[in-house]
Amino acid sequence: MPLLVFEIACVAVVALTLFTMGRSRSVGRLLRDYATLAVAAWVGEDTCIAVYRFYAYAPGWHLRVHHVPLLVPLIWPLVILSARDVVAALGGPTLGPALRPIAVAALVAFDASLVEVVAVRAGLWTWAEAGHLGVPVIGILGWGYFALGVDVALSRDRPLLAIALGPIAAHLLVLASWWGLFRWALRGALGTASVVGIAAVGSLAVAAVVATRRRGAAIPFAVAAPRMIAAALFVTLLLFSAPADVPLWVHAAAVAVPYLAATEWPFRRRRSSAVPRDPTAGSRR
Repeated sequence: MPLLVFEIACVAVVALTLFTMGRSRSVGRLLRDYATLAVAAWVGEDTCIAVYRFYAYAPGWHLRVHHVPLLVPLIWPLVILSARDVVAALGGPTLGPALRPIAVAALVAFDASLVEVVAVRAGLWTWAEAGHLGVPVIGILGWGYFALGVDVALSRDRPLLAIALGPIAAHLLVLASWWGLFRWALRGALGTASVVGIAAVGSLAVAAVVATRRRGAAIPFAVAAPRMIAAALFVTLLLFSAPADVPLWVHAAAVAVPYLAATEWPFRRRRSSAVPRDPTAGSRR
């Protein structure tokens, strides 16, 4: 897929996703949080590139702001905001103030893993080291680190704090995990082992979804729909860039299947409500 075509598609996806998300929440608050996170995402991206020089965007991107294409910080807030919606739907009141940011960070890293491997395969950006399908593990975790700081700020309804807290959390945790682990291990091409690893993570996620569905929690379709819009773009990019790349498709399935299983589909709700209730059910207990 030509980069310009991808960029135009990104603009359409951002607009459509914001419109869809705005139908189920305060538009003013959505735009406030979105704008704040876009600034925070740019600060985090630009400073990470400038300080670490560990990855770089392809030269064909348009409308750059220093090191970062403008579209990138316009896309990432949607990933984080939708991840917060998913955590709220599945975790609800069971997650306290300490666990919620960790859950959001884990979910953002899970989503980012697919974005990263597909984008790198398509040549949208490159990393200095290989890692999992061309992406070092710390590169996947970086957006989770950023989301951790952002969620702490948004949970306190202090979106401006996210501009500082997101990048600060990203830098501190990147440095800590680099010198504490990734400087010494899990470097270079990880090969089949990392593909098996992501498949295992996907399987664990499906098991967690099954347990969550049993207690009655699910992702409302209104929350899932914006995510599907964005996911469709990267599935299309994958079809264009690597239609026969089995490891990439394994990774895509590992990420997609848990979300599909966790979604409350409208047709299933209509079908279950159409089943007549057995009036003798109570008497047979």
